[in-house]
Amino acid sequence: MIKHSHGFTLIELILVIVLMSILSAYMAAKLNFASYDADGCAETLKASLRLGQKLAVAQRTSGTTVAPRAQVNVVLSNTCGITVGATTYPALHDVSVTPVGTVSFDGLGQPYFGALMTVVKTFAINGGSVSRYVCLEAVTGYVHEESASCG
Repeated sequence: MIKHSHGFTLIELILVIVLMSILSAYMAAKLNFASYDADGCAETLKASLRLGQKLAVAQRTSGTTVAPRAQVNVVLSNTCGITVGATTYPALHDVSVTPVGTVSFDGLGQPYFGALMTVVKTFAINGGSVSRYVCLEAVTGYVHEESASCG
C-alpha cells in the first residue's frame, strides 16, 4: 500500500518563513521613506497655502475697494512644519523646505512674503532623492507644482 502525503513538512514551512523574513528585512532597508515624506510635505504645503488664501478672502470686509488690513498667515519651517492660522501641522523627518518664513494673504487673496509679491515664489522641498517644487504666483496667489524650479 502506497501512502501519499498531502501538504508540506514542518521543516519546509519553517524554511520558507525564515527565507521570507530575511527577504523582507532586506527590502525594508531599501525603502526610502523620505521621498514619501517629501511628497506629503508638498501636498500639505499646497493645501495650506490655498486654505490661507481662502480664509483671507472669506474674512475680508464687504463694500471696500481696497484690500483690508486683516491678513491670514501661513508660517513655514525648514522641516515642513506648517502653521495656518491657529492650526499647526507637524514637521517631518528628513525633509527640508526652502525658503522658510511667513506667507500672508490680504483680503483680495494677494500673497505677501515679507512684502507684496511681484514675482513667482518657489518653495523647494527635498527629501531623500526626491525634490518637489511648489510655486506661488504673484498677484493671484495661484498655487501649483512644477517638476523644476518655477519661472
